[in-house]
Amino acid sequence: MLVRIRPEDAQIGMFIHAFDGSWFDHPFWRRHFRVETAEQLRRIRLADIDALVIDADRSLVPVGEARVADAAAREVPTPVRAKPGGHGSRSRPAVPFGPPQPEERDVPRGRRGYAAECRRARRAIERTREGVADMFAAARLGRAVDTRRMAKLARAIGASIERDAKALINLVRLKEKDEYTYLHSVAVCALMTNFARHLGLEEQEVEDLGLAGLLHDVGKVAVADAVLNKPGRLSQAEMRSVRSHPVAGHALLAASPGVPEAALELCLRHHEKVDGSGYPGRLAGVALSLAARMGAICDVYDAVTSNRPYKDAWSPCEALTAMHGWAGHFDPVLLDRFADSLGIFPVGTLVRLSTGELGLVAGSAGETGEDVVVRAFFDCATLTETEPVDRVIAPSAEHPRITGRDSPTFWRFPDWEAMRVRILAASEAGPAAAA
Repeated sequence: MLVRIRPEDAQIGMFIHAFDGSWFDHPFWRRHFRVETAEQLRRIRLADIDALVIDADRSLVPVGEARVADAAAREVPTPVRAKPGGHGSRSRPAVPFGPPQPEERDVPRGRRGYAAECRRARRAIERTREGVADMFAAARLGRAVDTRRMAKLARAIGASIERDAKALINLVRLKEKDEYTYLHSVAVCALMTNFARHLGLEEQEVEDLGLAGLLHDVGKVAVADAVLNKPGRLSQAEMRSVRSHPVAGHALLAASPGVPEAALELCLRHHEKVDGSGYPGRLAGVALSLAARMGAICDVYDAVTSNRPYKDAWSPCEALTAMHGWAGHFDPVLLDRFADSLGIFPVGTLVRLSTGELGLVAGSAGETGEDVVVRAFFDCATLTETEPVDRVIAPSAEHPRITGRDSPTFWRFPDWEAMRVRILAASEAGPAAAA
C-alpha cells in the first residue's frame, strides 16, 4: 500500500517509493530506498518537496503511527513550512554552533545555511540546465551561442559557489544518466569557478573560466546521441566522431560574438594531456594554457563521478585517488590544488582536522559516497600518536571537518611511508567510527 505523507512526518524505517517533484527537489540519487540513518532523515525533512510516497508494506515502522525508531533521529530538526502564498520560510536546522565543547568532539554538525543554499542551488542548476539545453538545440540548427544569456547563467552558478561551494557541487554531481550531457556542462562551470577562486585569480578571469566550463562541450552537437550514449565499446569510426567535438565546438564558439578567449581555449583543449598524448593537438607541458590544464581536471572529475551509460559513478575520493595514479594525464600540482578546492583528497593523504588531530584519508562513505572517512591517529596538542579511529565527515559538517592537507615533513615522522601503510592497514574500532 502506498501512502502520501509530508516530509516532516518521515521516520527511520520507512521505505520511500517516490518523491513529489523532479529529482532537483530532493538530495538523493536513488528513487526507492529505506530510510536507515539520521542523516538521511535530516535531508528528507529539509528537502524542498511537498510530499513523499511511502510503501507501507516495505516499511519497518507503521506509516500511520510512526514513531522515532532511532535515538539519533530525535535530534533531527523538523523544518517550519511556509503557508501557501505567504512569506514564511523554513527554519535553519536546530543545531548549535560555536566552538565545540569537549564532550561534543566527535559530533558532526551541519554548516549554517547549507540546507538553504542547497534549495537555492537546485533552482540555479535547473535554470542553467535549461539554458544549456537551449544552447545545444540552437547549435544543432546552426545558430550562434547566446553568450550574454550563458554568461548570466554562469554568474548565477558563481554566486551559489561563493555562498557555499559544496552545496551546488554536490547537488550537480547527482545527475541521471539521461541528463548527463547538459548537467555535465553545469558541473564543469561550477568546478571551474570554484577552482579559479581557490587559485586566487582575478574576478573577470573567474567569470570567463566559469562561462568556459558552461560552453566547453557544445561541439557534441556534431556527434550522434546514439554514439554519445552508447553503453558498449566504441568503434574506430565512432571514436573519431567523438574526438571531433573539440574542433567543432571551437568553430561554433569562434563564430559567436562575445565569447571570451578562455572559453575558446577550454573548448578546444579540454582533452589534451600534459604528456602530449591527448587530442586534438597533442600539446604537452607548458604548451597547454592554465585554462586547458584546469579544464582537463574538471572535465574528467565530473565524468568519473557521474553515472554514465557504460559505468557507475565513482565517489569523489575514489575519483581523485584514481586521477592521481594516471601519470602524464594531468598537471600534478594543479591536481593537488583542485583537491584542496573541494576539500576532498585521495586515499592516503595526510590532513588536519578541526578536532586538533592529524589523520589519513581512508575512503568515502554515505548515501552517495560524498562523505570522507579520515583515520585520525595523532594529537597535535600533545604531539603523540593515538589509537587509530575513523571519523566520517559529511560535506555539510562544521565539526569535525577537514581544515586542509598537512605535511609529514613538518611533523618529522620517522619513515613516513611505512607509518602511513601501517595506519591505513590498522583495524579501526571505537565509538567514533559512527560519528
